[in-house]
Amino acid sequence: PPARLLDLPRELLERVLSRFDSPIDIARVAAVSLLFHASLAEQGIRLWAQERGFELPPPPAGESCVVRWLCYSALLHESNPPARAAGSERHSVFIDGEGRISSCGLATEEEDDEEEESPGLLGHGEGVTRLNTPTRLPSTLGDGRAVIVAAGGVHSLAITADGAVWSWGFGGQGRLGHGDSQDQLQPKKVEA
Repeated sequence: PPARLLDLPRELLERVLSRFDSPIDIARVAAVSLLFHASLAEQGIRLWAQERGFELPPPPAGESCVVRWLCYSALLHESNPPARAAGSERHSVFIDGEGRISSCGLATEEEDDEEEESPGLLGHGEGVTRLNTPTRLPSTLGDGRAVIVAAGGVHSLAITADGAVWSWGFGGQGRLGHGDSQDQLQPKKVEA
């Protein structure tokens, strides 16, 4: 084996750096070790982002430290993830990169020649029972940004970046977490 890390092939070093959990870890290693230098950290961070499916922007004019800019950009992307989705038999719920929620689907179902409605399933308020394309919910989640959604058979849940839980849809059996069995036509924060 090589006596020093820098004796390893550069491509291998970059790949090792890209395996760190965070761009901050890469920068920390680059800053405290004489074995690494800024261009190696820069390549490690770029490879880290590429392996996670996104491209980091070039540094703006006047930014003197490329590594600092890349760490900032990568962390910003991590805190604002790409769209996420959840689906059930009758509806789908989406989160965009800004943490806003959209939904689509059908809140009614025909059973034995009768139409059964799941109030609030789509989260758009009274009277909205069908949306053929994802449509942003009219209600926001307070000041929160959604990071996770789940779509149940007759209700939906969202968790915001600050850890709050929001629910909407059919409230039977206390499934929405509000201490009652009331339907929620739009997202409502769970206070428990």
